[in-house]
Amino acid sequence: MGGAAAAAAGASLGSGLLWPAAASAGMLSIAPPRPTPATTTVGGVAFHFVPFGPGVDPSSITDFKGFVGVADVRGTGTARNPDGSTETLLFDTDMRFMQGTYVGLDGHVHEATFGFV
Repeated sequence: MGGAAAAAAGASLGSGLLWPAAASAGMLSIAPPRPTPATTTVGGVAFHFVPFGPGVDPSSITDFKGFVGVADVRGTGTARNPDGSTETLLFDTDMRFMQGTYVGLDGHVHEATFGFV
């Protein structure tokens, strides 16, 4: 995916990724969303999102209506080791955001913006 396509893409929030960070920043004024039942396991931990692609719903919130953006950014970086040597490392990021309405865990409709990197 080219830079412009990646920038135009965008994505959804894995609520399991957002809420712990948001909770540590203070109390939320809205109810958390119900996460999608679909999960992806990373390092033995299940997250409520699935890799995006053609024909796949990139949102990770159940009962969500709104805009979803996704970006898959891949590249390389150079690491400098303690002994002064360097090595090339690969990275692959899945960044997503959503803005719209959803049914929260409290059963009411809410409007919010979510994202994760």
